[in-house]
Amino acid sequence: MSPIAQILKPDKSKLKRVLKWIVVVNAVLAAVGIVIGGNSDFVGRVHGTSFLLVITAASLVAIEQGKFRTEIKYAWSIGSACSAAIGVFVIVLIWGFEPPDAFGRPVGSVAVVAVAITYCAVISVIAERARLRLICWIGALGHSCYVLVLIWFEISAMPGRALALLAVGQSACSLLAVIDFIGSRRATRGAASPLTRSAQYCPYCGATELVRSASHNECEGCGGRFQTIDT
Repeated sequence: MSPIAQILKPDKSKLKRVLKWIVVVNAVLAAVGIVIGGNSDFVGRVHGTSFLLVITAASLVAIEQGKFRTEIKYAWSIGSACSAAIGVFVIVLIWGFEPPDAFGRPVGSVAVVAVAITYCAVISVIAERARLRLICWIGALGHSCYVLVLIWFEISAMPGRALALLAVGQSACSLLAVIDFIGSRRATRGAASPLTRSAQYCPYCGATELVRSASHNECEGCGGRFQTIDT
């Protein structure tokens, strides 16, 4: 199966169970928020939890779909673990947990890793060309490493401008990946559709006076009937 076929027809067996439980939990949370509508703080926490569950599920689904690219196969499990951990941690924060200040940098680092690997998974799905995927992956690695350095170290040498330059380059690569995906889908759809050719001459006498119907062509000169074949 070609990569494009894998993209357009992904294996959904591993995702159904997770998505089903996400839908169930979100429905329960929405129902609870409607029933207990008097406490605005509680309702806000319920809706925040629902939103975070959706974001976490989207990240896990994206990583799962990108696993068919084996070039960075060891990163996918790390990304799934980081994404799930960040989702759970932020939900706990919503419900009133106050972590020590020492948690700030480790949690921020885990969030950066989760976002970077989720981005790489999306690129692995939409970018057909290996060189473009590699460029996007390297850009995401450089961008995330720079952000990790900013989290853990004090840097005063134009960190904002450097981040802006990295963001511009990453955005350009991402747009190229989207264009590549659109072009690949159109090429696949065009190759899958047959070319229909209409007859111009009678195969028996060579006359051009033909009467066409839905099932066959008939020559007015010799009366011969024939059909065209889609190629």
